[in-house]
Amino acid sequence: MKRVTKGIDAPWGLLGMLVAAVIFLFEAWRSGIVLNYLWGLLVLCSAATYWHTTTRGKYQIGINAIKQLAIKPTDHVLDLGTGHGFLLLEVAKYLQAPGQVTGIDIWSQRDQSRNSLQATQNNIKVAEVDAVATVKTADMLNLPFADQSFDKIVTSFALHNLKTKAQRKQALQEALRVLKPGGKLLIIDLIFGKEYQTALTDMGVSQTTCHGAGFNGWWGGPWMMTTIVTATKNE
Repeated sequence: MKRVTKGIDAPWGLLGMLVAAVIFLFEAWRSGIVLNYLWGLLVLCSAATYWHTTTRGKYQIGINAIKQLAIKPTDHVLDLGTGHGFLLLEVAKYLQAPGQVTGIDIWSQRDQSRNSLQATQNNIKVAEVDAVATVKTADMLNLPFADQSFDKIVTSFALHNLKTKAQRKQALQEALRVLKPGGKLLIIDLIFGKEYQTALTDMGVSQTTCHGAGFNGWWGGPWMMTTIVTATKNE
């Protein structure tokens, strides 16, 4: 039985943690300095929490968040920065044709290992949700969709890959443009949760929430914690 392909988020970051842990522990063994042992173990623990989040924790966060989104069978849903399509596949479970979930990405393997259009299309086939799920190459800064096209928009660990605050704001503006009045926006991401909430409020969205995701969202420790932002576009 075929399995859905998954990737490691920012794989070079995890590798860097492991290399740093080895260096500290080697220096501790060579010099006998106890502090180096402590640093090595701390970095190793950080790598372990990162591994947990990227391989298990983030999926549980997504499952729980989608449950709260009240998706209707005929909704049209957009997944921004879909990657291997975890949120897309989770949304698809709630849909029936003519309901549809569309995932878009630019397929950067720096941000997620083995990330490609073909891999996600294969995941859709393996999950047998072809009737309600599709993916395409597109940039969240310039969405190729008409105004008010979607009932729900979701995104998971994608917005933070936009390097400037202005770009992240532009992505939010584009999301609101293609979201229907009364539609819901779900953002699962890193430390910019409050930034997103403030930006959405400044854009006139009156219903927003922001909260941490707990241990399942620790990317190395509580200093790099997942936040969940939800918003409802004004009618």
